[in-house]
Amino acid sequence: MDRNSMKAGFIYIGTIIGAGFASGKEISYFFGIYGTKGIYGVLITSILFSIIPMIILYRIKQDKIKSYDDLLQKILGRRFGDIVDKILSLYLFISYSIMISGGATIIKERLHINFIYGIIIMSFLTLIVFLFSMKGLSYANSILIPILIVGIVVIGFLIINNNGLNFSNNDGINITKNGNWVTSAILYVSYNSLSSIVILVTIESLLKTKKQIIKVGLFGGSILGLMALFILIPILIKYTDILGVEVPMLIIASNINSLFLYIYAFIILSAMFTTAIGSGFSLITRINKETNIKKNILAFILPLLSFPLSYIGFSNLISTLYPLFGYLGLFIILFIVIENLCYLCGLKGFYKNYKQ
Repeated sequence: MDRNSMKAGFIYIGTIIGAGFASGKEISYFFGIYGTKGIYGVLITSILFSIIPMIILYRIKQDKIKSYDDLLQKILGRRFGDIVDKILSLYLFISYSIMISGGATIIKERLHINFIYGIIIMSFLTLIVFLFSMKGLSYANSILIPILIVGIVVIGFLIINNNGLNFSNNDGINITKNGNWVTSAILYVSYNSLSSIVILVTIESLLKTKKQIIKVGLFGGSILGLMALFILIPILIKYTDILGVEVPMLIIASNINSLFLYIYAFIILSAMFTTAIGSGFSLITRINKETNIKKNILAFILPLLSFPLSYIGFSNLISTLYPLFGYLGLFIILFIVIENLCYLCGLKGFYKNYKQ
């Protein structure tokens, strides 16, 4: 696999694997509740996480799209695409703020540093990445994502090795408010689609050929699926111990020994950081295109503007704002799939009335 494809793959993975993924909260909610059937759900998710970037990156390359507002207008039409563009920019700002807040919470709980100082530390680290633009984004993800992969797989393996495949939640339940394990997998991908759509436009410049696009899709989907499995299986083993817990994988890691509690705290912190820099960099790029304000200036402005929202607190932001954007993500992904099927089948005028 060539270097640029791997860089793009790491950036894509880094944007998807946020706090909810690494903590085990999302994996438990969307898959663990179904017992071993959730494993099939993870496999579907892995496939979708491979296919979706291929479709979007191919369309970006085909139509020479340079920003996510151009992509949205191509797919949704000028009027509706403009509305979604504004909502998506708000989402990126909120996503950045949530990850800064979450990182500050981890720093406070594990290192006993004041929450405000934690926000300052996280904001300063993201600022450094932003100042180096795409090189900074690529470098940070190329360092942290391999650490995340190895950390999650090793801890998952140790739990399996120590306990065997003795699941405390084997059968699970068949139906939840997310439907069954199939619909839950689709919803989960949709919940993560907004940030991935944006970052795919950003990383397109690293890719020159269709072969590279396929590599990024397969690499990203496979690695996300692998990590999800090594989170899900320990959750199924320890399900009765972590039921209702906010950060399941911290509890599970602490069962190995106290050292792994801090190791996994670093994994979650790194996941928050990679999502923060992905969302923040995409927003800075968008505002730069719209206003011509220099990216380095925006790199300083974004952390300052996000400070009040970050101070609200991680849990409050997650519970209030993320579900709303999840439904928007589902709508956009469905529209992208339908529109691209029409595009590939030669029905390019199908949405003509909307693209004015």
